[in-house]
Amino acid sequence: MKNKRKTRIVPVPVIQEQIRKEEVNLRKEYGMYLLDVSKLIVGGAVITTAVQLNTDKFLIITIAVSIAVFFGIFGFIVLTFKKE
Repeated sequence: MKNKRKTRIVPVPVIQEQIRKEEVNLRKEYGMYLLDVSKLIVGGAVITTAVQLNTDKFLIITIAVSIAVFFGIFGFIVLTFKKE
């Protein structure tokens, strides 16, 4: 019988780099998703006021723009934040 050597499994640096790239890609996709949601909110508010589904247009636009700004800022934070 042969003597079995004890082997130690060490992660390959290439795999670690792929994992980091996937994390960056996921973060980028999430940031872009938040920016798209903010655009859709503003678009929905504009369509709602154009079709005259609500009587208080100023309130709808104000709420939509404030929520869109929140999602936009959060999306840019996610895109620019880098894990060290």
